[in-house]
Amino acid sequence: MIRLKTVLLSVCLCLPLTTYTQVYNDYFGGGHNIGVTVSSSDAQGGNDVGSNTLSGTDLIPDLIGASRFLSQASLGATYEDIEYVAQIGIESWIDEQINLAASSYLNTYKNIYNTALTDIYAVYGAATDSTRKMEYLSYSFYHKTFADSDVLRQKLAFALSQIFVVSGLNSDIDDRGYGLSSYYDLLYEGAFGNFRDMLGNVSLHPVMGVYLSHFQNRKADPVAETLPDENFAREIMQLFTIGLYELNNDGSHKLDADGNSIPTYDIVDIQELAKVFTGLSGGDWDLELRPDNAGDPLVFWKGYKHYDFTVPMAMYEDFHETESKTMIDDSVIPAGQPGMQDVNDALDVLFNHPNVGPFISIRLIQQLVKSNPSPAYINRVASVFNNNGQGVRGDMEAVIKAILLDPEARDCEWIDNIQAGKLLQPIERLTNLCIAFDVQTPSGRIWFRDYSELLGTVEQSFLMSPTVFNFFTPFYAESEYVAPNNMVSPEFQILHSTSGIHYINMIEDGIKDRPFKNRTMVNPNNENLTTNSDDEPFLDFSDEILIYDTNGLEALIDHLDLIICRGQLSADVRSIIINSINEFETSVGGNLPSQDVVQDVLYFMMMSPSYVILK
Repeated sequence: MIRLKTVLLSVCLCLPLTTYTQVYNDYFGGGHNIGVTVSSSDAQGGNDVGSNTLSGTDLIPDLIGASRFLSQASLGATYEDIEYVAQIGIESWIDEQINLAASSYLNTYKNIYNTALTDIYAVYGAATDSTRKMEYLSYSFYHKTFADSDVLRQKLAFALSQIFVVSGLNSDIDDRGYGLSSYYDLLYEGAFGNFRDMLGNVSLHPVMGVYLSHFQNRKADPVAETLPDENFAREIMQLFTIGLYELNNDGSHKLDADGNSIPTYDIVDIQELAKVFTGLSGGDWDLELRPDNAGDPLVFWKGYKHYDFTVPMAMYEDFHETESKTMIDDSVIPAGQPGMQDVNDALDVLFNHPNVGPFISIRLIQQLVKSNPSPAYINRVASVFNNNGQGVRGDMEAVIKAILLDPEARDCEWIDNIQAGKLLQPIERLTNLCIAFDVQTPSGRIWFRDYSELLGTVEQSFLMSPTVFNFFTPFYAESEYVAPNNMVSPEFQILHSTSGIHYINMIEDGIKDRPFKNRTMVNPNNENLTTNSDDEPFLDFSDEILIYDTNGLEALIDHLDLIICRGQLSADVRSIIINSINEFETSVGGNLPSQDVVQDVLYFMMMSPSYVILK
């Protein structure tokens, strides 16, 4: 049976993506300084301009500006969150977030894992669930997303995980929940650190080592006729640092005398860098999984499950290539030095390559603000990457501030620019809903195995990318409208007729039934966890019901427009919603229950371009 409301709302999704300019009478703040004139007296009768001329970037946004900002800087926000940003200002909020202490995903994973084993033990008398299951990784992500207050750090970790990709779909790491949690901690805890540190930590993490095959990568063996594996050497350049072509600081391609793009590296560069990443293997035994290793000296060649995947890889010199290596800048790493020095020297070369600033700036802007940043925007952010103003390169705190405070992110005039906007990712759409309406469960546990509910439907789940190129490539361009305008639309790569219908049904179920299945019950047929019908997650619509009961439909729409659509609900979609509610009431011969109206309006709104296109 086809759902009536799904059919009605397909009209909403098919509306032309018309934009409507936000009207401000002219507030000043949150970067909005277009058309605003500020006068200042001169300095004590002289001819100097006043020394404290105002800049909108450090002032206070209105509620719409705060909502729009939080849609870029978090995975979801409540009305109270929006009010708070409007009260203290964007820069103060960012500083508060940066100063919040990070709490480990690994520790969260361990706590959930141990709690689950205790539950299993209570039913079966033994906790035989000894593998570190991927599902607990998903539980950890959603628990922290819905419970913790360091929302900017979480948003950045989520963004970075789609640049420095690893995936639990890899059969060699699919049951290493400790290791994957530890890897995610590098991105989460390093979000405001230095990019060079993050690059080094990622390169030496055993999860990345196994995923891109430089774990136990060996030097050339002329007898066996083997050469070092080149996988990580290729991807650290192509995907993590410099990309395929030489870039100007504004992200445009440098061109040779014939007008062609200039490659950043060739096969020889890959082969030389592959020699650097030889000799790395486990840094410690995993005595929980393999207690038989207790007391044994570490060795290079054991199977993956002998090693602790929360400990950085160690260098085993006997397996490291000791000859000299020529890097992409034509510098030479000398022969015979310690293997870890080779690694650090090579990472320094990559980190200092002029491509890294624009390359990483583009990737982060695409994740946080818009798919098609202007060259000027890229140049401003990349310049901060190159030098934070104090001579420091790679300062991620400064880069994130530059991205979020840039006029192209904040000034309302950019909303209607043809290159504005990005499609919200499927996970973000679900977390937006759950956070905005305070998802809860009777037990207080949020144990959501998203890869069984989301990956096969909306084509995204936490740390489950199908390839190292992420769920979607940053270069994807929809062929009919986007590509002809020399733009890209990355997230649209996983939006199609099938995933679109799955999204519609996911959101309808989330609003009207349950946001997800809560796996907090021990399965009576095996020592595992299963869906608990007595522990269903639910959303809190009490504020919205009160607004509707007190002030009516228009007030409810205004309220949800602010929280969900960032104050950008189009007149067409608003009209469709009002007409649909009126038609429903006519069809039932009376007023609909208030909760039904709230849920229908929210459902309609989350189907619309006004919501799914972040601008």
